[in-house]
Amino acid sequence: MSGAATLDLRYPIGGLFVVLGALLAGYGAMTNGDAVMYGRSTGVNVNLWWGLVMLVTGVLFLWLARRGSGPPTRSAEGLATERREEDLGLEKH
Repeated sequence: MSGAATLDLRYPIGGLFVVLGALLAGYGAMTNGDAVMYGRSTGVNVNLWWGLVMLVTGVLFLWLARRGSGPPTRSAEGLATERREEDLGLEKH
């Protein structure tokens, strides 16, 4: 199996969500008492709440990636297919 086939996109996506969520939640926490800033959103601190949502989503992605990583399972059918492809010259090791 090539290196590209083992790339799990949940790691970089989860990391991105964690970093951006932490930044947005931090900004929302620092501007929590500013009534003028959150006047349009009827006083709801959208930066804080969406930052927390992004942070939780990122942690979930990273947890799922960590849980799903490991050696790929190899079934008997998959091994037979690999042997057939190797015999036909379609796959070389």
